[in-house]
Amino acid sequence: MAEELGTGYILIQPSTKGLGKAIEGSIDDGTSTGVKKSGKTILSRVGGAFKTVGKIGVGAVGTVTGAIAGLAAKGGFDRALNIERARTKLKALGHDTKSVDGIMSDALASVKGTAFGLGDAASVAAGLVASGIKQGKSLATVLGTVGDVAQVSGRSFQDMGLIFQQVAAKGKLQGDEMLQLMQSGIPVLQYLADHFKVTSAEAQKMVSDGKVSFEEFEAAMREHLGGAAKNAGDSFEGAMGNVRAALSRLGETIATPVSR
Repeated sequence: MAEELGTGYILIQPSTKGLGKAIEGSIDDGTSTGVKKSGKTILSRVGGAFKTVGKIGVGAVGTVTGAIAGLAAKGGFDRALNIERARTKLKALGHDTKSVDGIMSDALASVKGTAFGLGDAASVAAGLVASGIKQGKSLATVLGTVGDVAQVSGRSFQDMGLIFQQVAAKGKLQGDEMLQLMQSGIPVLQYLADHFKVTSAEAQKMVSDGKVSFEEFEAAMREHLGGAAKNAGDSFEGAMGNVRAALSRLGETIATPVSR
């Protein structure tokens, strides 16, 4: 004979795990296969991405997809302008079309899979090259570190890029840049102390004496924060940031002129 022992409750909680990457992948796939010719197609792809995560209300899909065009347009136009400005700056510095394209490729590689867009990376890349950073692996590595530090600090890619540009232009880390980083929550002295295997006081003296080169500074940041920008995509907020970046990539392909 059955006997009632008590009352239990089951909590049913919707999960958004994988949603951001599903949407981002759909947008990027659409962009790379010429979806820019059909806004309707990209919206259907985004709607399909939701189905890979779980069933949601039709009204919710309509609300989300209805906002796609606006997000892509605004992000895309802003991004396209930043890219064109970066290209113009690089050409003014004497880089030919092939060199500029290579720098843009380095910029794209540095932000792929993160919440940052090519427009921001392109602007920072132009500034870093002007400050003496060589294009190729060195530039891509530095741009990646800029993104990681920006992610942890909560500052924009361009803001953090400016700090790195200042250090690169001087060839060494000085008190002004160190203070900006510390005010952003980055324990620079501790990272430098770990990198050089000295105390924080000794690391501070090295900065004061101008003995911390840009290369050593960048390496110390990368050793402690490397991968932070991509790892942030595992959170819901980070995933949505990746989606916004993907939408900007879509809008940029529409907004950027075909001829350079």
